[in-house]
Amino acid sequence: ITQQTSRMGYTPQTTHTIVIPPSAALPTFNGNLSENPRQFLIRVKEYVETINHWNDQALLNGISQFLRETALEWYCQLRTSNRRPQTWTEFIGIFLNQFNSPMRRARQEQQWKNCKQEENETINEFIVRLRALWQEQKPNENEDDLIRHLMCKMRNNVLTMIGISRCGSLDEIIIEAQKVE
Repeated sequence: ITQQTSRMGYTPQTTHTIVIPPSAALPTFNGNLSENPRQFLIRVKEYVETINHWNDQALLNGISQFLRETALEWYCQLRTSNRRPQTWTEFIGIFLNQFNSPMRRARQEQQWKNCKQEENETINEFIVRLRALWQEQKPNENEDDLIRHLMCKMRNNVLTMIGISRCGSLDEIIIEAQKVE
């Protein structure tokens, strides 16, 4: 939008459109065992960077807007006891320590061990499921490690048909597997 000065000598107001997403799109975390705290952190960071253009400090200052029930009570207790984290990285650490319970971690570890591509599951569906578990179970690994896990966990008939030697990157493996499917 450009501003032009009219004959009367004033500059008209510039209008801007602000898109407010529906409240259902707002990522929230209640603190329940069934919720995935790491996924929440990824989603809330993506949301505030995209919608609000917040940096890590702004996110840290506004995180309570996304917390509900037990998680909000926990955060309020941090504030009242003057133990509020000073950086987003520090918040991530204490948040995961609080809400990624040993029972939840053990359940995810079992899911990781049992994770195999199902007969009726496409490679795209499987890679999404595998990557979510991988990010939880192996946060310090890189894409080469993910490829290694994928080769062990995809259906044998697909793996046999694509041939390991032809594929270098994850994208190449997915493309070859899609061709086989």
